[in-house]
Amino acid sequence: MNNLSRNTRSVLRQTLLMLASNASAILIGQILERFGAPPNTTVCVYLLAVVVTASVTEGYAYGIISALISTLAYNYFIMVPIYNFTDLNPYFTLTFALMLVMSMLISSVTSKVREGELLAQHREEETNVLYRLTKGLAGVTSMQAAIEITLLHIGEVFQTDCRILEFDEDEKPLTTFILYENSSIHRQVPTNQNRDFSEYKVRPEEGYYCNDQQYEWPVYSQDGKILAAIAIPVETCRRMSSLDFKLMNTTAESCGITFEKLLLAKKQEKNKQEVSQERYRTNLLRSISHDLRTPLAGISGTSEVLMEQLDPDSEAYELASNIRKETEWLFNLVQNVLSLTRLQNEGFSIREEINVLEDVVDSAIKTMEIRLPKREFVTIYPDDVFVVSVDPSLIKQVIINLVDNASKYSDQSTPIEVEIRLNEQDPSCVEVHVLDHGVGFTQASLDKIFKMFYTTKAKTEGAMRGYGLGLPICDSIMKAHRGTITARNRADGDHGAEFIIRLPLHDPDVPPADESAT
Repeated sequence: MNNLSRNTRSVLRQTLLMLASNASAILIGQILERFGAPPNTTVCVYLLAVVVTASVTEGYAYGIISALISTLAYNYFIMVPIYNFTDLNPYFTLTFALMLVMSMLISSVTSKVREGELLAQHREEETNVLYRLTKGLAGVTSMQAAIEITLLHIGEVFQTDCRILEFDEDEKPLTTFILYENSSIHRQVPTNQNRDFSEYKVRPEEGYYCNDQQYEWPVYSQDGKILAAIAIPVETCRRMSSLDFKLMNTTAESCGITFEKLLLAKKQEKNKQEVSQERYRTNLLRSISHDLRTPLAGISGTSEVLMEQLDPDSEAYELASNIRKETEWLFNLVQNVLSLTRLQNEGFSIREEINVLEDVVDSAIKTMEIRLPKREFVTIYPDDVFVVSVDPSLIKQVIINLVDNASKYSDQSTPIEVEIRLNEQDPSCVEVHVLDHGVGFTQASLDKIFKMFYTTKAKTEGAMRGYGLGLPICDSIMKAHRGTITARNRADGDHGAEFIIRLPLHDPDVPPADESAT
């Protein structure tokens, strides 16, 4: 109702201005005619009325109506015969037509000039508004500060209350929003929990959504992710012009750029801190590991000397043997820590060589046969020769770690199987399968098995305790070779675990890398 009443008042005001302008022209024309002024002078007065009407009203309609009124009035009050339209002559008709055309042209030109002036004023105002907003947002370092500046800016420009609701990384609304009301900022205002904001997933064509309470401008990132939403009461929007809505659309876009920049800066700072912490942790582990290697070597050597000098059946021999075993375990732990930190170093690069995969796997199996003389190994090699570009020592270490892991989690009387085969889905990749006959995996262990320091409790009797670094090392080595490693329970019906490493076959068109590892 308020919007309708406002439009009615505007039409009435402009109509009265048009009538007053034409009435003034008729009155002045009559006065000039009484004093004997020539028709050329009087016609200018009527034309001036058309110009004035077009200048003080909006649109073309008032100017055209004024032109028609002025033409009729001039021909009625000034042209001979005066005060009637009955005794018309061709000159009267021609004069009427020419004056009407001239009046309409003058009205059209004047209206266009006025529209251009109003548009220029609005663009200048829009530029000033956006400049003040951009200037205010330039120095902010937090989303809350940016939101408050935006709310103050919108409230000042449109003289209205407004609010902004943030969305999280998953595009879900926060539980509270910030409100600008009665010239003050209100934080932590509860959000309507019954609303899902699903309509925000699609950009509105006009730039905004509207409901019974408010108009809403979603704020998006460049990739279309919803960051926030600006809301203005519907009463304010009803008195806004189309140019005001365009200004709000531009404001929402500017806020989207600023909000995205702030969120990106926050994410970069978080990543920087995580990298710094990871670097500190890696350097600490490397330093400690290096410092432990020398004393561990001395302890291991001393225990072996004692064992040679003691009776194998004595208690002292058993103690020396336990010292050697524990030292060996700790030394292997230190070696694995050093290997892992080396692999995770940003400057690390592998030295690739062209190798036959069967030779690399066979070398690893022979090493494990020496370490595990009581364990049976079953190898299944294909007739085809698979050539890969790898660092053979690193891939050998992967096979050794997987076989060692299989030995820990299966009975000594069962064999460990190693098979090489071509990947069925991708013929450009070759696979190495390491299978055991142990208890296999639970779903919980499959989700965590490649995480550092994760170990399971289902080991065979007599197996040395693990330290949760062997599989993460394998994972890092495989990633460095552009390959993968996965784990699953055996798919052939037997109980046990199965590890699968995948490597790309050597491409003759791509030379192997020859940088030295740092």
